[in-house]
Amino acid sequence: SSSSSSSSSSVSRRDTVAQHFVNLKNGVEALPTLRRMGVSSFTYIRIQSSLLEAGNVEKMVLELDSSLLLALALGRSCFVWDYGSRDVNPLKSNGNSRALWYGAEFVRYATRKEWFGNTSVPPVLRGKNVERDFATKLTMLSRGAKRKLRYYRQFIPDDVDDVRLLGVYKATTHDDDNEFYRNVLHAEEFGARRAERDPSGVVGDVDEATTIRAIKELGFNIFYSGAEEPVWLNQLRGNSTSDSDSDSDSGM
Repeated sequence: SSSSSSSSSSVSRRDTVAQHFVNLKNGVEALPTLRRMGVSSFTYIRIQSSLLEAGNVEKMVLELDSSLLLALALGRSCFVWDYGSRDVNPLKSNGNSRALWYGAEFVRYATRKEWFGNTSVPPVLRGKNVERDFATKLTMLSRGAKRKLRYYRQFIPDDVDDVRLLGVYKATTHDDDNEFYRNVLHAEEFGARRAERDPSGVVGDVDEATTIRAIKELGFNIFYSGAEEPVWLNQLRGNSTSDSDSDSDSGM
């Protein structure tokens, strides 16, 4: 799973404050978990999987929430909570929604390019390096979409040189069950379950590493980036092994 690969991540973790974002609407299922963790402050966002199925990153960018973009610019560790459909092929998703493995991946790539001029790791979608495709999509964005991304550069602190965007996910059995999401949302927002929060949970300003530990203990997976998913890492290991074999063969 993604969580097992995170320990060998090439991207260093920061001791920055974690901020949480709930993706509508499947992410609403995570609200009781956030309450139990003691997370009382979070923002609702909407990254539409349907737009990404059509490859419409233009509209996705135009719809990005200002709170998320500002938090990324400030160097915060931004956790986006979502639930995806369970895929019978574990190499594909295992509950990782398209909003995360495609949407968050493009947002991470686009903000790194627009704010810092480069990307430290390539964007990867399900084991495929898509840097060329993403570069084309970024170039083809409208003036308004590019202006929106670039607007937040002015708020970046001097000691911030990267964005930290992480997905938190599980598989759901409630796809298209609008009544379920409505009930969960109302229960949380109108206080019916607030009294159930665990007082020993994660409270106040918490750093990324502590937040990740709490999330894993609750059985959720972490999506760091496509380049840190097992399907991509296994390819790199395979290529490295092949190169080593070629070198040894040439030396004989």
